[in-house]
Amino acid sequence: MTANDILIVEDEILIAHTIQRYLEVKGYNVVGIAISYEEAVKLFSLHSPDLILIDIRLSGSKTGIDFAQFLSVQAEIPPFIFLTSQLDSTSLSAAKETFPLGYLSKPIQKSSLYTTIEIALHNSKAKTSEEALTVSLSDGQKNYLVPINDILYMEVDHIYVKVTLVLNKQLVCRITLRELLDKINNNQFVQTHRSFAVNIKRVSNWDVQHLFIEENRIPVSRSRKKEVLSMLIAQK
Repeated sequence: MTANDILIVEDEILIAHTIQRYLEVKGYNVVGIAISYEEAVKLFSLHSPDLILIDIRLSGSKTGIDFAQFLSVQAEIPPFIFLTSQLDSTSLSAAKETFPLGYLSKPIQKSSLYTTIEIALHNSKAKTSEEALTVSLSDGQKNYLVPINDILYMEVDHIYVKVTLVLNKQLVCRITLRELLDKINNNQFVQTHRSFAVNIKRVSNWDVQHLFIEENRIPVSRSRKKEVLSMLIAQK
């Protein structure tokens, strides 16, 4: 098993080195120690760690909460755990808003460190697995996190793609059909025609030229018939 990479963001060097020793004994790989917001950003960008331990109070004008807010806008948000001493209510409220996967109170106890990290990594993997079953769609005004199993089919409409969901809900997205299929990246979807793609698991029946999903009839082009039929047989 590959060791998880962990970044330590802590401005008290003795504490940081103690945590590093604890982690390395357990088989984790510490990619670096940052004492400030700027160093933390640099090391994060360089190593893309699997988990980050963040002291809320850092050297410099910016805090660990500022760094957590930086992480929250990344394309892939790593799990992180706050290292805390006693916090005032304002700092605690700000920390909560960044949605850490855990808190560790100082002085850091070895057993608590191991347990909190293990739970955080487990929950992060579970969340990633759950998010893999959804896709983010935008109608130009709002963003929606849509379960892929709720998508029935997609239809090209000029420069848009009309996405039909369960209960005949629809989203109109300014994206190409190919881009949308790449974004969903799930093999239960197949393009049946230059203007249509379907969720193969939602097909109820078919004939030589069409697929039927609920009350909707989806055309199947001659060039795509063999691929579509093989997927239908595999699913059924």
